[in-house]
Amino acid sequence: MDIPTSLPSEALRFGPFVLYPQQRLLLENGRQVDLGGKAMDLLLVFLEHPGQTLSKTQLMAKVWPTTIVDEISVRVHMVALRKALGESRRKEHYILTLPQQGYRFVAEVALLQQAAAEEAKTPANLPALLNATLGRETETAAAVRLLSSRRMLTLIGPGGIGKSTVAIRASERVSDHFADGIHFLDVSQLPEQIDLAMALTHSLALDTPHQLPRFFEPLQMLLVLDNCEPLVEQCAHLVERLMRLAPRLTVLATSREPIRAEAESVLHLGPLPYPVACDRLSPTEAMDYAAIALFVSRAQAKMSGFELTSDNLSQVKAICRRLDGIPLAIELASANVDVLGLGGLCAQLDQGLLLLGYGRRNAQQRHRTLEATLDWSYGLLSPQEQLCFRVLAMFSGAFSLGQAMDAFHFDEQARCRLLQDITQLVNKSLLEADSGGEVAKYRYLDTTRSYALDKLKECEQGQMLVGMTEPLTAHY
Repeated sequence: MDIPTSLPSEALRFGPFVLYPQQRLLLENGRQVDLGGKAMDLLLVFLEHPGQTLSKTQLMAKVWPTTIVDEISVRVHMVALRKALGESRRKEHYILTLPQQGYRFVAEVALLQQAAAEEAKTPANLPALLNATLGRETETAAAVRLLSSRRMLTLIGPGGIGKSTVAIRASERVSDHFADGIHFLDVSQLPEQIDLAMALTHSLALDTPHQLPRFFEPLQMLLVLDNCEPLVEQCAHLVERLMRLAPRLTVLATSREPIRAEAESVLHLGPLPYPVACDRLSPTEAMDYAAIALFVSRAQAKMSGFELTSDNLSQVKAICRRLDGIPLAIELASANVDVLGLGGLCAQLDQGLLLLGYGRRNAQQRHRTLEATLDWSYGLLSPQEQLCFRVLAMFSGAFSLGQAMDAFHFDEQARCRLLQDITQLVNKSLLEADSGGEVAKYRYLDTTRSYALDKLKECEQGQMLVGMTEPLTAHY
């Protein structure tokens, strides 16, 4: 027989557990915990009196009100309850045994909605930025300004360009404007095939996705969705639904392509500025370029005696140009300066991207090498888009749509597909577009083109294309 309880009907949370008193259901990280009837009765009694010491006599009176039992029954079911709570595998304990006194439930207990709201009100789940944000002050200020007037902002740009860094820094600066705090979710770290709404539900310690609108509806909150590209369609649907039902919710997203949700504003992040080859600069003047400043800062972290001088300036300029001013590429390259030296670094960069070896040990896998970053973007393309990505690497500089079509002798149907694929490559930040002239021009960043050429040479059709032995129409 179930014992009567004065617990509220709402779910209760303590540690990784959520208890539904009316249903006598206990979940641990969303999974049901197998708990016997009397062990459940004990847990309900403890949650009615959190922080209070309950004697064995009191427990027996509550759990066995109409039955005479001895203290052994209490101990047996207490062992079962502690086992279900996993106390043997945890550092913390939820139930303390007080000799000659009884037991005390010591975990903090909160209503589920209250617990989730308290977590969300603090920006503590924003990842910490351990280094200064070099060269992104303009973009950060622009993001802060847009977040004050727009309900959804997406930062877009190629991999390694610093989207997450700008998003985190901007979020820190606007935190005072969101009374109910900031909640951060890295979409790229979610398991494959997961439902985004369910993932957000779990990260907020809610029970079902149906609770999301009700949770956000009264809150003035900033939701940060980082690296949305793996689940970009789900992001669009979820964001639109939440913004319609939660009028004070603001969303900041990062992605290699626009989310294309209603009311979305887009801020494009380009490479860090770097000097062109013909610029005659002093070391002091060169440090005004963000790419140079970043390289020097990270090189000094590896070699305390490193300085930018008139003698090494040309090599540092060449490295930053070769890396297109991409922050991640510059950081990875500077990590090798103590082993290779500037001259060796320049020589190795000319041989391809594999030189850009491993960065921080705890960095995400796709951020440990530039090749891994590009592998991530390439893997998100459709097979047709991957073919287009490889083929266009044959252009060493800027090209127009007409030049691409003429070079490969496409028929009308293939031309339409090529236009669609080029548009997608631009949208996904793999191809740069310049529409400032009479005719739009497209080009790869040098690092991206080197990667695309490697992919081209890996496949049999790439070997044929390099020799131009047959038109592409058959493949396209």
